[in-house]
Amino acid sequence: MSEQWPDFKKELEKLSVPTDKLNSIIANTIDQNRSKKSKKKIIIYSLSAAVLGFGVFIGSASVSPAMAKIASAIPIIGTFFNESSDEGLRIAGQKGLTQIVDQSSKDNGITLTMNEIFYDGTRLTFGYTQESIFAIGDLERPTIEVNGKEINFSSGYSGEYITPQKYKGIMDIRPTEELPEEFDIKIRIDAVGLIPGKWEFQFPVKQSNEVKVVRLQEMKIIEEAEVEIASLKLGPAGTDLAVKVSKKENNTKLDPYALDFYIIDEEGNVLDKISGSGSGDTEKGEEKANLNFLYSPLKDGTKKIRVIPYNVPMSGRDFEEVTMNLDDQNTPFVIDQGDFGKVLITDINYQEDKIVIYFDMQTDAIVDNKASRNPIWLEDADGNNLSLKDKPFAERIKGNSFKQEFSLGVKKGIQIKTVKYPKPILYEEFVIDIP
Repeated sequence: MSEQWPDFKKELEKLSVPTDKLNSIIANTIDQNRSKKSKKKIIIYSLSAAVLGFGVFIGSASVSPAMAKIASAIPIIGTFFNESSDEGLRIAGQKGLTQIVDQSSKDNGITLTMNEIFYDGTRLTFGYTQESIFAIGDLERPTIEVNGKEINFSSGYSGEYITPQKYKGIMDIRPTEELPEEFDIKIRIDAVGLIPGKWEFQFPVKQSNEVKVVRLQEMKIIEEAEVEIASLKLGPAGTDLAVKVSKKENNTKLDPYALDFYIIDEEGNVLDKISGSGSGDTEKGEEKANLNFLYSPLKDGTKKIRVIPYNVPMSGRDFEEVTMNLDDQNTPFVIDQGDFGKVLITDINYQEDKIVIYFDMQTDAIVDNKASRNPIWLEDADGNNLSLKDKPFAERIKGNSFKQEFSLGVKKGIQIKTVKYPKPILYEEFVIDIP
């Protein structure tokens, strides 16, 4: 939430969040998504804490004067993505590359509004608001038609409450097939949370013209499977990588859907991965998979990138939790992350309302800008995670040096935690020149 609304955060902290209801919604949503896979198609829903948000507010239907004042002052239309924590969407909003829709649909006392969309060939993202007596936040997976034909896709959601009655959300759609530059879209949503209904939207979509497409079509053999980069799309809001994998059905050396990729520019900058999805068929003993990944935008002027395939081996000893009590530690000290390496805690800065941890990743493995694959976190004496909701990951300072902020309640009894993580297996890289 923007720091220009300091009272808003305090108001939200007064509201209770029923965790039992929250867990129920998450479980139901996952089950619903799983049930919609077809027998021939395999869809991987890649959702992380950075892009997935659920929540329910329960309390008085009335809004305090402070909340009402804030809600009335927040602009929704025309600047929907400008304050997004997603770098790509923020750039798209600030450059005026989005399309304003402002189309509403109401059922069962819930009003959904498609406010703004962004489409550039690398991503299709909808900014929406939900209003009801008690805003629920999460949506049922929608049915989407493009030019009258239903499409298959993976999806990710994030958002925040403006008031207990109003929720502002972002829905990322990842089609399994390439969409045209212009098309008519129809969206139908059959449930908001656990409340059934029918909310429909229909409007034209036009692709932003600020996208470069590189058709590499270079193939490498990885664990006896053919891995080909089909395309690389470079846009102001993201970098889209499309990969084709083909292998014999009886080849157990490589699971195509476990294959992942780092993208690194010529200066050594690692692009943040936003989402990933995959679909595939098996025909005549040959398994063919189409993988799609979305990363943060490339820096202007980038001339060359490396795309490095990798796989994370799993075993019974993986993800063993490591815990150390901060009461007993003086910096510097080391936390073991197993085969992945070690974390050197160089400094702990206790401030009035937060703790700032400075640390170095001591590993020869590739570490992303947020150390999201191998994180550290803090818990208080009651086991509550102290990670900040708006900044859940670390921030790279330089090289493999990071810092991360956590909330601070009672200083006594805080534990620092991580997990022992396997070292990824790297395969032969692709080198791509950027036109």
